[in-house]
Amino acid sequence: MQEWKDAKGATFKGEPIEVMGPMVLFRTGAISSKFLPMRVLSPEDCVRFHQAIANRAPRAERWSEAKGEATADLVGKLHHSSNQNLRAVDFAATPEPELIIAVFIGKREGGVGHLLDNLAPFVSRVQRVYPGRVATVILASRQANMEARWLPARSWLIADSAKTGSIKLMTRFTPTQGMSFVLMTREGVPLFGCAANEMEDVMTFVDGASNFLWELNPANPRTARDRLHYLRVTRPVEFAERSTAPLLLIDPLRVDPLRDRGVTRVAAKIEVGADGMATAVALAPEAGVPAPLVAPLIEALRRNAIFLPAIERGTAVTGSHDYLLTIPSLDKQLAADAAWVNGDARREVPIKSWLVLKSVHVPQQVFSTIDRVGADGTVMMTAVKTGASNKVSTASQMNAFNNDWFEDTGGPTSVQPVAGQKQEIDGDKFTWKKVTPETGGGSWIFSGARASAASTTASATRGRKSKCRRKRMRGSVSAATTA
Repeated sequence: MQEWKDAKGATFKGEPIEVMGPMVLFRTGAISSKFLPMRVLSPEDCVRFHQAIANRAPRAERWSEAKGEATADLVGKLHHSSNQNLRAVDFAATPEPELIIAVFIGKREGGVGHLLDNLAPFVSRVQRVYPGRVATVILASRQANMEARWLPARSWLIADSAKTGSIKLMTRFTPTQGMSFVLMTREGVPLFGCAANEMEDVMTFVDGASNFLWELNPANPRTARDRLHYLRVTRPVEFAERSTAPLLLIDPLRVDPLRDRGVTRVAAKIEVGADGMATAVALAPEAGVPAPLVAPLIEALRRNAIFLPAIERGTAVTGSHDYLLTIPSLDKQLAADAAWVNGDARREVPIKSWLVLKSVHVPQQVFSTIDRVGADGTVMMTAVKTGASNKVSTASQMNAFNNDWFEDTGGPTSVQPVAGQKQEIDGDKFTWKKVTPETGGGSWIFSGARASAASTTASATRGRKSKCRRKRMRGSVSAATTA
């Protein structure tokens, strides 16, 4: 452990582990870590961090040769789960993962299948967007009583129950009770994690892990500032006795607009000065770029390319960079998955007008046994009368929000209100009222995992094409829709 300073100038002790994207990672304890943006470190500390991790082995092409503390510890101790069957893992034919999504299962009541099933779409997207980089591993304690029917239908990695005891580093994260998800590096440094015992927890993990994956993506333009700060002082140290060509930090061209214009390949020779600025750009004639695009592409490469200069025995010098961008045909599924994982699908959509009803009365009654379960999984309880002195239970209040208040009029999909329209609910008549943002508006923030509503108007909201979580109230609920 060495002493370092965080973003606020406070001192902490940590073991330098590795550089990932725009961050430097420290291990601060057996199951704890600290990560800082590179720009927080002074030039001297950048060099000190670089020297501390210089002897760590790089990521291996074959998992069987892994040197990462976590990944090496898993070699020979995992099975593939596929359609609830287990088969051996060929570690010699599998690349060492850069990151691990670890599912830790301790002693718990009930199954975990529904939680794993809801994590599975995120895992599948990550595996398609970052092939070979991210592995998902399930580690269950002996007290977990893991059943075959709980195993995910997709191909995940399951720790061999007979060898789990020999997995020293990762099993430290296994909770005594319940389940947890952790995104960690191949060295076993945790980046993000949370308890995972409810559906809400799965959503929290998916959102947090997605944010980290995008932060660590070399294509993320926001990483350039930090990487430039760190590499500007560490490259002369790394190449003190040898030379290296200029390094392009962020690709200056966007693939989609070029594909739309029929471009499949861009090749160029870029001259880079000792200050890292592109001084001249020459497109390769065989690239096949349409004539009207030649000048704009040259200008974009010259102005937008962010370089670190060539190094000759520790000194920045002029150099040249052979730029090549190959543009594949559009894979719509992959593009959608990438947008979802990288956060591009997250948008704030302002709602300029609401249609709302006044509060709907909830009778004071206690719900005990299950009356029926709807096709969408909604559980309806049997009503039991209580004395006047009895209070309404929490279960009763929660069940009010499971009720379909529009059942008599054909269900929620039939509700297409206009201002002034009458609406009958449970024998009572209401009128839809228009509410503007000035008197209480809101917005939807859409993400890959969920949509959350920010509103000062309605306690229970019903979007025409979206679902949201409803807040609990005492004695009443409100209904609303976007106008």
